[in-house]
Amino acid sequence: MSTVLLLNQPTTGHLNVMLTMALQMRDEGHKVRFLIPGKKVKLDPPFQVLKDAMSLPKTIARHGIPVDVILPPITALIKGIRVPYTSGYKEFSLVVGLASIGTAYYVKSILKYLESIKPDVLVSDFAFFPAHFAAELMDIPCAVIYHSGLPFKGSLIPPFASGLPIGAVPDELYRQHEQRERAVLRRLDEKLNRARQKFGLPPNPPDILRRPYSKWLNLVVSSQAIEAPRDNLTANTLYIGPCFTKRKNLPDICFPFGNLKSDRFKVYVSLGTVFNNKPEVFRKIMHALDHPDYQVVISAGGAYRKLIKRQIPNNVMLYPSVPQIDLLPNVDLVIGHGGNNSTNETLATGKPLIIMPIGGEQTDNASRVEYLGVGLRLNIMDFNAQELRQKVEQIKNNPGFQQRASLLKEAIAQTDGCSTSSGCIQWLAYHRRPLTRPEGFPITITRENFHDLMSGVPGQRR
Repeated sequence: MSTVLLLNQPTTGHLNVMLTMALQMRDEGHKVRFLIPGKKVKLDPPFQVLKDAMSLPKTIARHGIPVDVILPPITALIKGIRVPYTSGYKEFSLVVGLASIGTAYYVKSILKYLESIKPDVLVSDFAFFPAHFAAELMDIPCAVIYHSGLPFKGSLIPPFASGLPIGAVPDELYRQHEQRERAVLRRLDEKLNRARQKFGLPPNPPDILRRPYSKWLNLVVSSQAIEAPRDNLTANTLYIGPCFTKRKNLPDICFPFGNLKSDRFKVYVSLGTVFNNKPEVFRKIMHALDHPDYQVVISAGGAYRKLIKRQIPNNVMLYPSVPQIDLLPNVDLVIGHGGNNSTNETLATGKPLIIMPIGGEQTDNASRVEYLGVGLRLNIMDFNAQELRQKVEQIKNNPGFQQRASLLKEAIAQTDGCSTSSGCIQWLAYHRRPLTRPEGFPITITRENFHDLMSGVPGQRR
């Protein structure tokens, strides 16, 4: 069995996938532990985004997995506070900038830690570049985890975070987004390469954010069936399917499933864990769907306290949080912000979506669900009750949305992201060489072809 160290950015969305993988590997007998930016002592910061980030070590420990922390640079904390209050390209630029803050500092901290625990393999969140740099310096196999295929390029793919339709014809607006994207990616490359230079590492090729960059293994917790075509994937990049089945719900989340009504069209509303403090958006949604034909379940997050102070429509079930994975199979439609985890979890349960993106990958997920024909998008900053109600009715009355969502559910059901990720990471730890798909082998790894993959790349341990 192997010793596996997992490292990721301190956000709930990024942790969820990694935690699921860690639980699977632990169940299979591997020694797993986390190292993340954070603080173990009790801390109650005044900003919700910091509260969420600082709670992650506790979340990991609650699952019985050892976790150590690296105190993040103060600059990262200050900029992190701004994320929920930005949108569009400002949000994209801010988040990408956060990924490069303190790179050299993190690398030094990780190197000291690696000397102490001597792991067999590292598993790194794609947005936590210092982990991969440290693995490169120590020559430790490193699997990089992507939450979807959105960062990768393709002939139909518009500039990242532009929100333009997939397959959009380049025009003046398209070219403006291209220029913005190039500027953001160039700044990231420059900052990361300056850090690499300090450690004597060669510069990365351009556009590290837009390509699978691990020479060992890149795991994408998605399936080709739910992605637009990408053309810069490497032979050691695998789609393995969503990973979310093993996480525990918080102990204080108790949901009355018996109160869901079979004769109502049930709509679940959530704006994720970072951007949810938008009471005015939730109120507009409640107003639009205040009709006896609907039953609305809202996971309000940071907006809950403000919403509960006013009268709530009779057809609304309002909570600060809900057991989302358990709830999704019981609803008919999801209205969300378009985060990677929520989008993939929704598609895995075969439900249509209305996405109200705020920034970053969310705008691209909105384009993705429209491209797949399983949902619609809505401008979160400028929509009215009638517009939302029309889109809900469009999905409710057009069986094509549900039919396509059901087909995607069937495709995703053929994958087993938890077991596949564990098997691939264990292979990497044992053989200590890149896990490369044989020529012509499917890029999506399913229950049926996983054994063929493992037997097709025997390798030799160094």
